Amino acid sequence: MKKNARFLPDSRWVRYDKTTQLWIPNRKRIYLYWYKFLQLALVDGLTPVRWGAYKGWGKPADILSQPFDAWWDEHWVDLFGYPEGGKPKFSLSTSRPKTDAIRYAYLVHIHSGRGDNWEIAQYIQKHETFKRGIPVPSFAYATEGVVYGAEDKLTVQSRVGRYKQMAQQIIDNVREGTFP
Repeated sequence: MKKNARFLPDSRWVRYDKTTQLWIPNRKRIYLYWYKFLQLALVDGLTPVRWGAYKGWGKPADILSQPFDAWWDEHWVDLFGYPEGGKPKFSLSTSRPKTDAIRYAYLVHIHSGRGDNWEIAQYIQKHETFKRGIPVPSFAYATEGVVYGAEDKLTVQSRVGRYKQMAQQIIDNVREGTFP
């Protein structure tokens, strides 16, 4: 590796595939969350997904059974790839998605059965710190074994509540074919 060569995550070239010579509008990670939220929308069954908005994505059974990377390898070129100056078939509803907030909303939603908002925050904080080595900034006061004041606890609980609402809003949007 050259001395000056390094990975620059903010570089626009991170979104370019040399093999196909196609671009994607956003980092792959954001599409992972779209896929995960689509799975959640398909599983909960409260309101049906408007499947006509997902032409080319495959069948619902495939979305539920296929790991994201396998699905991505099969579909990204047709759904999200575009040549220089072109546009993809599917775009996000915003040009600057808040990927970390979407991740935290997803985590809060899938762990909502772990208790009240404080317990959810503590679990996610512990899990993320162990798994990624990076604590969740929004849940800084929910670190296990540290005593915080009642106001700090209320702040964290409020943030978890907002992430719950955000997750539900994303699921509703995904049902209609938009993300986030």
